[in-house]
Amino acid sequence: MNHKKIIYAGITILTAAGIICGWLFGSVKKVDTVRAVKGSIVKEIIDTGYVQPADSKDLYAAQNSTVKQLPVEAGQKVEKGQILVVLENLDLTIQIRDTKSLLSQTLIGAEGSKAELDKASAELEDARENYTRVQNLCETGAASRVEYDKAALQVQINEKSVQQASAALEAGLAQAEGQKQSLAALSAKEEQLTVRSPLKGVVLAVPVKLGQVVNSGVLLVTVADSEQLEIKADILSDDLGQVAVGQKVTVTAPVLDRRLTGAVKKIYPQAEEKVSALGVIQRRAPVLVTVKDPANLKPGYEVKVAIETLSRTDVLLVPRESVITKGDGQKEVAVVNKGRINYQLIETGINDQDNIEVAGGLKEGDTIVRDGSLGLKEKTRVKI
Repeated sequence: MNHKKIIYAGITILTAAGIICGWLFGSVKKVDTVRAVKGSIVKEIIDTGYVQPADSKDLYAAQNSTVKQLPVEAGQKVEKGQILVVLENLDLTIQIRDTKSLLSQTLIGAEGSKAELDKASAELEDARENYTRVQNLCETGAASRVEYDKAALQVQINEKSVQQASAALEAGLAQAEGQKQSLAALSAKEEQLTVRSPLKGVVLAVPVKLGQVVNSGVLLVTVADSEQLEIKADILSDDLGQVAVGQKVTVTAPVLDRRLTGAVKKIYPQAEEKVSALGVIQRRAPVLVTVKDPANLKPGYEVKVAIETLSRTDVLLVPRESVITKGDGQKEVAVVNKGRINYQLIETGINDQDNIEVAGGLKEGDTIVRDGSLGLKEKTRVKI
């Protein structure tokens, strides 16, 4: 009887020991941990941007005309002053021809009036000399009163002839001047028919064709400075409050073999509704970014821009995946202390894509569970 009691007691002790061992060792969880360390962190707004020329010019037809010559095509490099499009306006050509003809006739007429004036002036001079001679003779009795009156009358006739010739010459010259001004205006319009590049760069687009009839205001060609590029990114309106002119920007793209640096150049004042790739309506505003060295970027390339809005140095950092957001909005991490889980509330600061700043609740060197989503219970025994 006593032997059986001893056996039962041994079994009970072994069972209890097994349960205790299972509790002590079987429930241990293996976890991946990290330490809270000090470092630097930069908060960035990341979005897609598109490369465009910093300086581009749209050139339009100044008058109704026909495309006569089209010596360039899209993608072609051009020099400043190089001919891009030659237009033809037959009505203008006729007007210039007729005006030149009228001007020529008017100038010939003015030359005739000048000759008449010179002749009349010479005759007036002779008449005045004769009048003076007759007047002297009349005083000595060598000439009659009739001869005197005749000489005086001739002076009056010649003076009138000079006045008429002078008026005719002035009218002809005034008419010629008006025709010259008209011809100058027509010639200026004729110069508009030859469209030249206002800068050294590249042709972006030529939306017209040879022989096409175009109206005034029609876009003929677009040229851009290919060496000065900028990036246009549409930033969410909710993020615009953090963006400021001059902020550093990092630019990346598959076509680039290195990161490019730039700065925010301009923030447009008005946001517009845009539809995202997922069909979500968002309000975005354009932000222009300049880059010091565009490398091998070309207009139209898609890039990724990261605008640095805030930065911190020598601050405590933990991975973003380690931080748990509670229902009340408070944040905590799972600290490993003496092999057990202890949840610790923390105060956070800025974050980047990988890390988050810890402003309070942890100290440097504390060990925490890397993946905060594991849902481990308080006091759970863990193995690192």
